[in-house]
Amino acid sequence: MSQIPGTQPATRSAIRRQQRIEDRREQILSAASAVFAEKGYQRATTREIADKADVSEGLIYSYFESKDHLLLAILEKLSNSGFDELIYEDSAKTINQDVLRKTLQIRHGFLDEMDPMMRATMGEAITNNHFREHYVDVLVKPALNAMENEIENWIKNGEIKKTDIPAASRFLLAEIIGLFFLRAINEPYVMEKWQDNKFLQQISDYFVDGLKPIE
Repeated sequence: MSQIPGTQPATRSAIRRQQRIEDRREQILSAASAVFAEKGYQRATTREIADKADVSEGLIYSYFESKDHLLLAILEKLSNSGFDELIYEDSAKTINQDVLRKTLQIRHGFLDEMDPMMRATMGEAITNNHFREHYVDVLVKPALNAMENEIENWIKNGEIKKTDIPAASRFLLAEIIGLFFLRAINEPYVMEKWQDNKFLQQISDYFVDGLKPIE
């Protein structure tokens, strides 16, 4: 019987087993995100998460020590999903409305994909002091640092006027989070315009035109 050179059957079996473990873990995390987003972290139970994931409640504890660890795992997944990345032109790191509009489109698409996790973690970050510290360290600070680095590059390249970099980065992050909040509460205008290119262009105009050097 032939086999792939350098690949042992036991190794392939171990790889498949690890993949099943990772898939089940993702299944539980997805269910937890949905339940936390719908009911809130405090009111949600592991029984409801198990039902949503179509697994036994005991299996959840084989992957996560507690409900707290589930929430922290959701936060970790958010932090590894590209939330802190800005899109810029690689060749010159320049900023313009088209580039920023693309950034907003990607970020809004990201929020669509990560909606349950964002809802699950954001509310708890407001009310839970201990979790808030993790939320800021794992999600907010890296996002702000990435934005500050890019804004500093734009200033150095003369693309925007000199400005308070920390303030500008927080303004941009607040735009993203603020629009997500309005979407989360189903604000009619934002729901209608969420992925409208003209709407995103208008937002980018507000940001870029306000930072352009004074002629």
